[in-house]
Amino acid sequence: MKKYLLILALVASVFAGTYDDSYKTKEDFFMNGDFLEIVRFDSLDFSDGSLNENSEVNIDLISSKIQEYIDKEKSIKVKIIGHASERTDNHNENVVDSDVYANAIQNFFRTSQDINETIQNSQDFAQDIADTLEDNNISKDLLVIEQRGSKDLSYATGIYDERDLSNRVYVTMYVIAPVDKDLDGDGVLYSEDKCLGTPKNIKVDLLGCPLDNDKDGVADYLDECLDTSIGVPVDGEGCPLDTDLDGVADYKDDCPGTMQGLSVDIKGCEIITSLNLNFDSRSSEIQKSTESEIVEFAQYLKEHPQTKAQIIGHTDSIGRAGVNMILSFDRANAVKAALVAEGIAQDRLVAVGRGELDPKETNRSEEGRLINRRIEVKLLK
Repeated sequence: MKKYLLILALVASVFAGTYDDSYKTKEDFFMNGDFLEIVRFDSLDFSDGSLNENSEVNIDLISSKIQEYIDKEKSIKVKIIGHASERTDNHNENVVDSDVYANAIQNFFRTSQDINETIQNSQDFAQDIADTLEDNNISKDLLVIEQRGSKDLSYATGIYDERDLSNRVYVTMYVIAPVDKDLDGDGVLYSEDKCLGTPKNIKVDLLGCPLDNDKDGVADYLDECLDTSIGVPVDGEGCPLDTDLDGVADYKDDCPGTMQGLSVDIKGCEIITSLNLNFDSRSSEIQKSTESEIVEFAQYLKEHPQTKAQIIGHTDSIGRAGVNMILSFDRANAVKAALVAEGIAQDRLVAVGRGELDPKETNRSEEGRLINRRIEVKLLK
């Protein structure tokens, strides 16, 4: 009977060691702290006694993630826990965890690596990760190192599939919930602030968000057009969209899609004007009675030195279409030459012929044909 009691006592002592509370740190910070988020990363493998290649990639990802939270001015702590394995007395035998091992007494009496050595190994593994994080510009003040030795064996106390699975490091990031105070200095406490990180000296609403008085989705301090009408689509600077870039906002533009470079009126439509010039049928000669139109238009161009002009000649439908196309071009060139004679630079003028393609009136009457023998001008920016 005493023999059985002794065995039971030994078994109890073995399993009691499995469920100690040594996992808790000396500080209750990580056990009972108030955290906004806890980010657990994949374990880092030290199966060969050093960080393997796959885990080297992982540590770079971990560093980037931690830096991301630092850049967002989050208050964080990073816990690094090192683990190490034990060795059995029989190198040809794999030993599974004691909770599934058939004979707990036999498992208890196995010789193992010196406990101090496993603790040192787990400390070295964790310190190696901490040093790498510091090399990646993560402040040492953010790091908390803990060694667990062989207290939390991962799979085996020996070799499993040629990997020592208990040699590993876990990294966990704790995002600390701030005390209820005004973190960004906007006058709104953290618990009520919906827009944390507002730049200093920016006016905010009761929720701590930058004011947007015209309700266009762009905060006033970024808004170049503070009085945009409600419902009007805006660009990133808070100004009404102007898709065709003609200087007239889309919501006011009666002629969307205007070709770039054309001068437009207040409705966004290209400015086309007709010079009141008379041409005899089949002639490109400017009549003396209409020369005042040339002088007046030349004066306009002098007063608007940035403006260019496209001069478009037209004809009636009398005669062959090909001949009329040439005639319309000759009329446009005649007007261009007259404007140059008035002191307008040639590079500000473009002559175009449209022949009989764009009649303004019917060509079935003399009055209509007279109107169709015309010069139109498009103003260019």
